[in-house]
Amino acid sequence: MRCTLAALAALAAAVLAASSAAAAKPRVASINLCADQLVLLLADPEQIATLSWLAADPEESLLAAEARRHALNYGTAEELLRHAPDVVIAGTYTNDFTRRLLARLGFAVVALEPETDVAGIAANLAIVARAIGQEARGERLIAAMHERRAHLEATRPAERPAAVVVRPGGFTVGADSLAHELLELAGVRNVAAEQGLDRWGSLSAETLVRSRPELIVFTGYRADQPSLANAALLHPALARLARSRPTVTVPTAYWACGLPQSLDSVEMVRQPAP
Repeated sequence: MRCTLAALAALAAAVLAASSAAAAKPRVASINLCADQLVLLLADPEQIATLSWLAADPEESLLAAEARRHALNYGTAEELLRHAPDVVIAGTYTNDFTRRLLARLGFAVVALEPETDVAGIAANLAIVARAIGQEARGERLIAAMHERRAHLEATRPAERPAAVVVRPGGFTVGADSLAHELLELAGVRNVAAEQGLDRWGSLSAETLVRSRPELIVFTGYRADQPSLANAALLHPALARLARSRPTVTVPTAYWACGLPQSLDSVEMVRQPAP
C-alpha cells in the first residue's frame, strides 16, 4: 500500500509540475503577418493572446484557418494593452512608433528580420520559440525543415530550365531572396537573377520575351479581384508566351513569409502545367 501511495504521490507531483510549467509559458501577441504564422506553428493555442488581422486572410496567410480561432488586432498599442500579453512579436518593418511605445510600456518586444533564405526561417523559428518558451518544439520544426531541404536538394533535377517569375504589376524576383533560393532548390535558373536584379524588381515585357524562358512561374494574388496589378498579367506578349511554355502558379503566401511550408513551392515549380 505504501508503494502504491508513494507512486501516486510521485505521479501527482509530476502532473502538478507539468501543469505549473505549462502555466508558466508566456502569453504572446503578434502584430506582423510573418510573425503570426511562426507563433501559430510554435505556441500552444492557450498561449496566443492575439494575432494580426492579416493572419486570417487566406490570400496572405498559409495558416488562415488556424488564425481565425484567435482574437485579431490591427497592430495598435491600445489593442495590445487590452490583451496584456507577456511578449509581443513584431517585424523590423512593423510600425516603429508602435514597437517603441510598447517597449516603453514595459512589454517584451521581439522584432524579426524578414526571411531571405531557409537559414533565415530557421533563425526566426528559434527566436520565437525561445521568446515563448517552446524551444523543444522549435528545434523539432527546424530539424524537420532542414531534413526536407536536404531531400529536395538531393532530388534536384539535373537539367536546369530557364524560368522567370511574373508577379502582379509586372514584378519578378531577383537574387538574395527566399523565392530565389527556392527556385534554385527546384532546379531551375532564375532569369531575373541572371540579369542582375536584386531582391524584388520589375521585368519589362520586352525583356521577358527576349529572355526566352522555358518555364513561367506566376504568383497568384487576388486573381478574382480586378486591379491594375493583375491587369499587367494580361499583356498580349505575356499571354502569347504563356500559351507556348509550361507554366506554374505559386500562391503569394508561400513566398511572402518564410515558413517551413514555403518548401512546398519547390515541388509546385517542379510540376508545371504543360
